Order: sequence, then structure tokens, then C-alpha cells
Amino acid sequence: MTPHVVQDVELPSPGGKGVPTVLRSFQPPAPQSVGLDPSDLQVVRDGLFQGTHDPNGTSYGTFGHFPIPIAGKTGTAEKVVTLPGQKTSQVLNQSLWCGWGPYDAPKIVVCAVIENGGHGAAAAAPAAAEVLAKFFHIKANAGAGPNTD
Repeated sequence: MTPHVVQDVELPSPGGKGVPTVLRSFQPPAPQSVGLDPSDLQVVRDGLFQGTHDPNGTSYGTFGHFPIPIAGKTGTAEKVVTLPGQKTSQVLNQSLWCGWGPYDAPKIVVCAVIENGGHGAAAAAPAAAEVLAKFFHIKANAGAGPNTD
């Protein structure tokens, strides 16, 4: 699937109340095959599901008991930064998490990046859980606590 950013352009209703008027809608382009073997793709999907549901998964603490089956992976990237008011640089961790839900019938993809946020399980996964909880109209459950990357 080609990434698709915009759904429509809207004109707000007068006074900001009521339903906005859609001026133009955009349809995503039709998916195109990239020639990937479905069994190879299933291995990746299974691994991403284990990242959220296996007790050793890096985001099990956030998604292991989440009411909707979520698949995804944490990440941590190091970056050399000089914070305001400091003269020396330091290496800080950038917190990452990407995934989707529900696992077996995806409706949403979420990628969270928290600059200088620490490990992916510590900041980005919980932030993504909040987005997913809002999308699915459920209460986020912190679960068993974060694992490390």
C-alpha cells in the first residue's frame, strides 16, 4: 500500500459548530504487488505480534493485556545532542514504536517517535497505546510494565 496522508479538504462550519463541508476528497492509489512471498511476510507479522504478546517482547508491558490484539516493535536510536544551556554534547536515546491493530484485521497504523525519550518501551510504546486506545474508544492498560529494548 502506498502511504496516503490526506483524506479530504474541509471548510469548517460557521462558528466551528456542526459538520464541516468537504471541499475535496482524495482516494489512495490502488495497492501494487511487490512480489513478496506471503509466507515470508507472515513470519514478519508473527514476529511483530510476539513483540507485543510474548512476555519477552519489548512492548509486552504495554500491549500484552491491551483489549485489542496489537502488533508492533519498539526501537531506540542514539543521537548526539547539546541541550539548551549546556556546553557539552551527550548521547540521548530516541524512543520509537511502530505497529498496527487489530493484528488480524488492521484498521490503523501508529508510529510514535519521542525525541530524547529513552527506550522505545519506556516512552513511545505507551504513547502509541494512548493513540490506539482513543482510536478504538477503550481505556489504555499499562499492563505489566515496560521491558527494555
